[in-house]
Amino acid sequence: MAQKPLNNSLRLLITAMMLAAKFFDDFYFSNEYYAKIGGISTREMNMLEIEFLNSINFTLHVEPIIFFQYRERILSHKQR
Repeated sequence: MAQKPLNNSLRLLITAMMLAAKFFDDFYFSNEYYAKIGGISTREMNMLEIEFLNSINFTLHVEPIIFFQYRERILSHKQR
C-alpha cells in the first residue's frame, strides 16, 4: 500500500522532529528514514532540513523563558 504524501504542516512537523532528534541524541535515524516515514523523497527531506535550518539561522537551542512564552500562546489558542 502506497503512503499518502504529506501536507505542508506535516512536512514542517517531521522536519522539526528530525532536527530535534539530531540535536538531542547521539544516535539518530537518517534523513532517508524520516523521508520514508513521511512519504517524501530523501532529496526533499534534505532540502526541507536545509530550508528549516536557514529559516532559524541554525539556532536549535531555545532558552526556557522563550519556550514557555510560546507554549502559553499555543495553549491559550487551544482553550478558545
